Amino acid sequence: MRRIYYQCFLIFLAFTLLFITGCSFEAGKVSKRGFVRERAWPNVILITISSLRADHIGCFGYERETSPFFDEFAKENILFTECFSTSSWMMPATGSIFTSLYPYEHRASHINNSLSAECETLAEILREEGYYTAGFCCNPRLSSGSGFAQGFSYYDDYSVKLLLDSVTFGEGGKVDINKSRSNGLINGAVIRWLGNNRHKPFFLFVHYYDNHWDYSPGSGYDKLFDADYSGGIDGSGISDEPLYSNRPSPEDVKHIIALYDGEVRRTDADLGDLLGFLEKQGLMEESIVIVAGDHGEEFYEHGHTSHHGVYDEHIHIPAAISLPGEGYKGEVIDSLVSGLDIMPTVLDLVGVEIPSVCHGKSLVPVIEGEKGELRDSLFIEYTGGAEPDAFAVRSKRYKVVQTEGRVFGFDLLKDPGEQNEIGRENFTEGMKAGLEKLERETAMIRGSG
Repeated sequence: MRRIYYQCFLIFLAFTLLFITGCSFEAGKVSKRGFVRERAWPNVILITISSLRADHIGCFGYERETSPFFDEFAKENILFTECFSTSSWMMPATGSIFTSLYPYEHRASHINNSLSAECETLAEILREEGYYTAGFCCNPRLSSGSGFAQGFSYYDDYSVKLLLDSVTFGEGGKVDINKSRSNGLINGAVIRWLGNNRHKPFFLFVHYYDNHWDYSPGSGYDKLFDADYSGGIDGSGISDEPLYSNRPSPEDVKHIIALYDGEVRRTDADLGDLLGFLEKQGLMEESIVIVAGDHGEEFYEHGHTSHHGVYDEHIHIPAAISLPGEGYKGEVIDSLVSGLDIMPTVLDLVGVEIPSVCHGKSLVPVIEGEKGELRDSLFIEYTGGAEPDAFAVRSKRYKVVQTEGRVFGFDLLKDPGEQNEIGRENFTEGMKAGLEKLERETAMIRGSG
């Protein structure tokens, strides 16, 4: 009984803190870095969605209606069609979003590592500039213990978990976040905070996790795209053997994908709820709003499920940005961009100097209509431990991969599914340029220890 009372107290305390942190005085108007604000700075709202591969999104040409709210957001704002994560899983990809550094630099590149305290995060810089910084997530990989709370005035990585654990009172167990629905609880916490918040300007980070395996989209979504399935696949154990590396029947694979698409559709509805609240409260007109996947997902295209590798199904992500005002509506940008670019873009938009260590580029020039590419290629790395380390350089036309002592490439124009490896002896000039960059970056990794 005491345990029940104690856990109830913790939940009450969590929501009390949420209310208190939402009610305080407006931030100062003078930048600590010397910039004078001539007008109120825009809020910055960053929403990331776990395991969201671009080719399962409607506005990327997917045949299923998985993402009506994201599609509408992209249609009304700025869509980036060639955006790639720096890695294929949550910690390194999000670390790069937060720091504009490669995973080997920010160190959150393995489940046993944390985001380095030596790295300067977007939240830290914005807080220095007078922004109140708040974050909401429920995955332990993005917890304060893993270093991701750096720079946040308030970082709620616990209240959703407390609420989910409360349903097991007296049962002696904990809820598995991978088998639970958390987006609605995240929305509830975020909306309560926004409803009570008096900080201007603010930086808000929101992470939706439900799209991650297991694929259990719930009633109304579990049969949405494969209503007649009668097999034994229920969306659980996707990342475990035997399903992880043993492709089941075509009908079972079809159902796995249908369940994933159900997750995408339900997560999209959760996104729509939050965007609707922002619109209703007038916050869309006062804010930079960024919505992006953190990484993609594999369905046996290269022998496995989950997200461990450097192929496009792992790293090609949807990304869209809304800016205050009417000048940037309906833009579609096909420049080669990266999760690395989010931090420099935000800083450029709010008039803050971009740190020289950032590998990302500000997207403001292409948003404002400048022609040409921001870069020739992107460096991708996977060192998560579930599969052998893999590294790649991707341009618009080519990809060069190094893994398990082998180097090979792909002509993405002729082989977008990356099924036909090209040996280095047959590399084109474009592939050779990619290999040079790959060798430089992997030498840096070896030198970093």
